[in-house]
Amino acid sequence: MTTASRSTSFLIAVTLLLHGCGGAEKTRKPSTTPESKLAAMQILKNAIRPLNATTSTSTEIDWSAGVLPWDRYSIPTFSPNGLHAAVQLGEAPPIKILSGNDNSNVTSTSIEMHILDPIEGREFSPFHIGREGLLLGRTANDSYFLVEAPHGDQGRWIGKVDWSTGSVRWIASDEYINAFPTVNALDDIAWSRRSQDDNRFHLVVKTARGQKIIDDGKSDWLMPMFLGTDRLRVFRIQNKQLALVEFDLRSRDPLLTAITLPILESGATREIVWQIATTNPVAPWHESQAFYHPAKQRMVVWQPGNSIETASLLWHSVAATPVADGSWLVATDDRIVRQKLGENDGVHIRNCLGIPFATTSNQWTHYMLIPQGNRLEIRAINLSR
Repeated sequence: MTTASRSTSFLIAVTLLLHGCGGAEKTRKPSTTPESKLAAMQILKNAIRPLNATTSTSTEIDWSAGVLPWDRYSIPTFSPNGLHAAVQLGEAPPIKILSGNDNSNVTSTSIEMHILDPIEGREFSPFHIGREGLLLGRTANDSYFLVEAPHGDQGRWIGKVDWSTGSVRWIASDEYINAFPTVNALDDIAWSRRSQDDNRFHLVVKTARGQKIIDDGKSDWLMPMFLGTDRLRVFRIQNKQLALVEFDLRSRDPLLTAITLPILESGATREIVWQIATTNPVAPWHESQAFYHPAKQRMVVWQPGNSIETASLLWHSVAATPVADGSWLVATDDRIVRQKLGENDGVHIRNCLGIPFATTSNQWTHYMLIPQGNRLEIRAINLSR
């Protein structure tokens, strides 16, 4: 079996593990009006305590911050402060659409917005986005999250969905296939774009200073992600080889600043890139980022310029997110640990598979997404103490 085949099989196994980590409990949608849902969203601003409030005492190391419905396939998108979540429900589109190989219209998906209350544990009715057929983006800020809307030969659009109202504002609504959007703390947005008759993506970076195109004229640029406010990482396919590339966005020509980490020597496809990029939630406000390495079969931290440029996390780890002290919250198929780079193991956190996510809060620094059938329990944890 080739390296690419092993990576695809393993990532599919990750999805199956997520499916099997809980019971088959049914999810019920509350029967509420759009007005009551909007009112519930407004409660967040008026009723949740300020972020510097004191957390109530608990004998547990982690505590429940809510429960989300789950399509058993797509990872939810969270606001950086951890107070909002968006979930994609319905039948997942084929991976050829998700990965940008096909731009057929999607009719099987719907998006719900949820309020999370990691202090009081209150439950709020979800807000359903009226437009069907949207694909949930991977990143958000505290004001909005991103979505894609495939429209066949009319292009693929990218929109911002307001956390408070659920309204969609299109930021790319042309004949191009615009895909894989990401946003940083400065409200900069980057995405991959290709024309209908060109089967190769280039990069678009849109900031307050204007719009910039990044393209070398030969590579396929996929799944960009910000690191902090001035760096961009993106997966590149060239001659069936896969690499991770980092750019300095402060440069007039970011291509001249490119540094590259080879990942696969052959067999790279957009489907493999999509699987690698979407198994692990990203936190663009952090300066560090881990990704699943299909050849090493574990999460890897890339640190360009350090004496040790690549550091491997736990064997068969499938997700990881950074902690402020330089350690990592790492998930394998049966546990979650806090691991320091260079060590072979770490401090045990939980005994079940869960997907970790970093927030910007000082009270609930991280969430852990614990599968329970067709629901995800959101467990909050404070790793700042």
